[in-house]
Amino acid sequence: MQTLPRFVSRALATSATRLSLLVLAGLLGCSSSSAGNTANTDGGTGTSLTEFFCPGAPVASCGNRVSVCGVCVAAPTQDIIRTSGWREYSAPAGAPDPDLSCFDPTSPALAPLDTAGSKLVNMRGYVKIFANGPDSNFAKIEVFKEGPNGALGDKVGETSSDGTLTHFADDPATMITLKEEQITVQGQVDKVIRKLYPFEIKGTIPTETPLIVRTSSQTATAGWMPLYDYNIVARNASLTTGGAFNNDVRALGNDDYASILKAAYNRPPVGGQSAVAGEVHDCGDVRIEYATVGISPNAGLGLFYLSDVEDNPLPSSGLRSTAGMGLYAAGALTPGSFTVAALGQLKGKTVSLGTYTVQTFADSVTAVSFRGLRPWQVPAK
Repeated sequence: MQTLPRFVSRALATSATRLSLLVLAGLLGCSSSSAGNTANTDGGTGTSLTEFFCPGAPVASCGNRVSVCGVCVAAPTQDIIRTSGWREYSAPAGAPDPDLSCFDPTSPALAPLDTAGSKLVNMRGYVKIFANGPDSNFAKIEVFKEGPNGALGDKVGETSSDGTLTHFADDPATMITLKEEQITVQGQVDKVIRKLYPFEIKGTIPTETPLIVRTSSQTATAGWMPLYDYNIVARNASLTTGGAFNNDVRALGNDDYASILKAAYNRPPVGGQSAVAGEVHDCGDVRIEYATVGISPNAGLGLFYLSDVEDNPLPSSGLRSTAGMGLYAAGALTPGSFTVAALGQLKGKTVSLGTYTVQTFADSVTAVSFRGLRPWQVPAK
């Protein structure tokens, strides 16, 4: 789902028998390959960047794939591009090139989290729906701090989209209305209207703190699959004029989860297992096409990419990289810790698009969308 660069890729010689490629002096560093894969070598050293972005990361034995901070990822074969025409995360007019500026160590986007200036604020927004799900009422929204290695930390807030909210606290003069989307539902000819419901958590969400948002069912019949969404932070500088964190959340219907996994693996999901899914965006939060993704440990039934049908994205066995919406997923996982990594090709050079470590949980989906290098991933000096 998002875009790219201005920096130059470098190669890093790690020993006489192994050449690790640091791709891009503007990337989540530490991409590497075996000595047999030197297509991106330009004779640079890149040692300091590797240590800066990915200190101590192993170089995995990946065969003809690329080791990105210890995760094996298929080498991309086509230049990545920003995409547009979506309801969200589209490339703005006049900005066609992918944005990788946040991989530059001097980028303002990498300014350390202001933990000393963290404050408790409201979090508000709308519950958006993945794929063919129904109206987004009766979704339960819980917010947690993100712990080490993606662990679920302390709960800091909870609410639901029960339809009773009339005003956001930071904008009391404006009456809230339900948002509407026209969507195409599988098996129906005419488009239908789907309503998106608002939510608000008052005064308990810490800024300058990595967060995890879990959506699930408020009631036994609501039909929402537990979804853990990572890579979220409320920066003090990005709050609304009323001091709130505006952040729409995503919900996933039980039926959509089951149909996607069945389409991918030709079998229904098994109870007790988990899944990882998300999108590839650039530093400007725009969806990226032609990116490749890997997961470590490489478990389950394999990673797959989804089509770019916005209202009903489905697995496509013919895809070897992200389609226009940047979607990837891996199912049938044993709950635990996983690291995902993304790669792209830009002007013939392999570039990293980020890595992230998450936890997965039984009978749920963990969502992580790449948005480049994040401030809390930069090692302290």
